[in-house]
Amino acid sequence: MNEFLTVTSENHEAEQVLLLIPDIWGLTEYNQSTAQSLAIDYARPSYILDYFYQLTNQPSIFDSSIDSQTAPGLMEKMRGEDFVEIFNKAIIQIKLNQPKLKSIQVVGFCFGGRLAYLSGLEKLVDKIIVCYGAWALKPDFYQNKNVIETLCQARAGDQNLKVLAFFGSQDQSIPANDQASIQQSFESAKISYEHHEYNAGHAYFQQGRPSFDSDAAQKSKHDLDNFLT
Repeated sequence: MNEFLTVTSENHEAEQVLLLIPDIWGLTEYNQSTAQSLAIDYARPSYILDYFYQLTNQPSIFDSSIDSQTAPGLMEKMRGEDFVEIFNKAIIQIKLNQPKLKSIQVVGFCFGGRLAYLSGLEKLVDKIIVCYGAWALKPDFYQNKNVIETLCQARAGDQNLKVLAFFGSQDQSIPANDQASIQQSFESAKISYEHHEYNAGHAYFQQGRPSFDSDAAQKSKHDLDNFLT
């Protein structure tokens, strides 16, 4: 595709596609494997968006043991406006590659989960899956609002949009009161929202991460199947 959008499975006739927004470590083997698995499981093309390309103009492939400062530094630097700009560029490319496109399902992990909420500004996005998207209530991230406020205002009452969130009960970056506040915001905006909490810590879903939890991942996959099929 191009330097910031990777296609892991192609079908130019498909009407639906999956777009993976990875964690801060970028185009890792486990993120690419996840995108490929999702494409197979849900029978639709999958893409990965390298959002840090907006800041660096180079592909993002970080090793947490080596680049322990680089990726977190980029995360702190990135604003919602940066993400929306590169996300819109990605949508243009996906439309060109998928002439019959009718909808996009977005899956975001960690920081990518926070960014996934902003993907809903695009009306083609009909389902958003947020896997432990920490600090979603961080103020002044996009146009002086947090990402939940932004999405709820943009898509309030939109019956076409559905949001699914996964949390780990041992994940201290997303306290219970934040989860409750997020749920209340979506209910007030009349946007379909469901969330599930599993007995796991942060970043439990993807095999290949040190924090992978097979039991929680399996339960999440079951709930994801119900959501996407």
